[in-house]
Amino acid sequence: MSVRGARAAIMDTLCRTCGQVHETHGNHLYDYCETVDEELTCHICLQPLVNPMDTMCGHTFCSRCIRSVVRIHKMCPVDRKALTSHDCRPSSLIIRRMLDRLIVVCPNTSYCQATMPRCDLDPHLTSRCPGNRAHCPNEPMGCTWHGPEEAREDHMWECSYRTRAVQAGVPIKDGSLTTIEVHRRREEELGISFVGGNETPMVGIIVQDIQAEGVIARDGRMLPGDQIVHVNDTDLKDVSHFVAREALGQASSPIKLTVYREKAERTGQKEVHRIQLNKVPGVPLGIKIAGRRNEPGIYVVEVLEDSVAWRDGRLMADDRVLEISGQDLREAEPERAADVIKSCGDKIKVTYSRIVKPIAPDLIQSLNADIPVETFNPANLVAALVQRSEKVINIRKSSRESLGISVSGGRGGPKGDVPIFVTSVQPDGPVGKHHYLRRGDILLSVNGANLWNLSHLDAVKVLKGYAGCKALCLKIVEADTPTNIEVERYSPTWLTWLTLPSYCHTAHKVCLEKINGQSLGFSIVGGNDSSHGNHLQHVTIYVKTLVPNGAAAKSGHLKCGDQILMVNGKSLSNVSHTQAVTLLKQAPRRVELTVISWPGTLV
Repeated sequence: MSVRGARAAIMDTLCRTCGQVHETHGNHLYDYCETVDEELTCHICLQPLVNPMDTMCGHTFCSRCIRSVVRIHKMCPVDRKALTSHDCRPSSLIIRRMLDRLIVVCPNTSYCQATMPRCDLDPHLTSRCPGNRAHCPNEPMGCTWHGPEEAREDHMWECSYRTRAVQAGVPIKDGSLTTIEVHRRREEELGISFVGGNETPMVGIIVQDIQAEGVIARDGRMLPGDQIVHVNDTDLKDVSHFVAREALGQASSPIKLTVYREKAERTGQKEVHRIQLNKVPGVPLGIKIAGRRNEPGIYVVEVLEDSVAWRDGRLMADDRVLEISGQDLREAEPERAADVIKSCGDKIKVTYSRIVKPIAPDLIQSLNADIPVETFNPANLVAALVQRSEKVINIRKSSRESLGISVSGGRGGPKGDVPIFVTSVQPDGPVGKHHYLRRGDILLSVNGANLWNLSHLDAVKVLKGYAGCKALCLKIVEADTPTNIEVERYSPTWLTWLTLPSYCHTAHKVCLEKINGQSLGFSIVGGNDSSHGNHLQHVTIYVKTLVPNGAAAKSGHLKCGDQILMVNGKSLSNVSHTQAVTLLKQAPRRVELTVISWPGTLV
């Protein structure tokens, strides 16, 4: 007998005791396997008795039912005799035991088929039921979903409460979807730069940087590395970069942003291991050890390939050596450890400790499994990226005429190290009248004078130096801005830089150091097996997100959208995603990345 349908109109709270949804102060509800004897039924709610109470006139009701009746009517609902709550007493132990032994069905029928005595349902739901191990993060807002842990991520995306913004000041939870609401005045920008889009291997829309004084900075909850999966009524999980730019830039206030944040780096637990290494003639022991700055002890830096330790397979980089053949090395210097190893015989007993995480995520993680993403459809690639090539423009003008253009960019500027580009063209100038240039064109040289890698001031000086010339030869890379997108103030997008010819790319080094066995603290996408972005001339690996409090985020030198060219001198050009992950996993404690970094799209 089910009571769910009869009470649907007043259900509002998921009860942790009975697993049903009912009024906050209402009776517990149960699904019984068999019809319950009428003698054990309450005459008010017509359901099996819950916490039965006997009246002086000999009738039995649910405790909450009879108390609510006598509070108003002051009489027994059966024989109408005068009655108050003081005239009621708990039913006999025999009645209570009969009720406790009624067989009920677990309410989580989608995940659990168990039946049990009614008195056992509460402990079953608390510790044994597979359908009650996880609850929706939106439960405080009214969501009543509960089920297995592995089903929660799928539910979170379908949850009708996910687009209901959390209260102002409530932080974004890591490892889950959170919807926040922000307000902006007319013409005010969100104040973020973003990267990604389904024409690139990143697919999703990722916050690269947050601008001071912007709407998002004022709200104070979002961080670089957050993925924006929804803005107002627009789904951003699998859209082009320009669709996302338009949706974020034109979103009307109040703006609801549904955000996913990578799980924060967690400190692991220490495990102590003891092994014995047997020396082999002609084979090196193969353990490189060193101390750490501001930390006591000796650590394994590297295990050399095809050595005794490598063949044994148990010692790893970042393991701390505690003892060798009975000699305590917890506070020793590396030289002391080397002397002990030399003095050992054919058998070397090593005691070492290792930091083991409570969960075991990949050192380099991928979010594809954490955020539900629609199956890849080539039709979604609205604006496929095309690598642009250079073009030569010959301009003729009088010696008194200026070019009639404004430029921005330059090395060391507020946008980072970006080339000089045209921001506006005067319609009545020599360039504008003949449509030689347009906004977004990148200037490489003028009359053979290189503008590449110059600061903004130096580039302007070079252009002004040729202002009196009647003939100018400009080498440019044409703008990538789609002709159907018009903006009052031109600002290059992340894709503007991504599609530059390779000789326009400037790489730099980023050094990261793993601490206490933790990961590098970022996720990657891309590779020659990626379903998105393979139309680019050079398939590469991109930084997708930064893990809060991870090594990459703390360094401040790596950004979302950065392209990783090398890891410790080993190229990642045209490797698969799996190969890139393996190379990063096997990297020693100190990692040197060669990266290309471009500023994200401002909205």
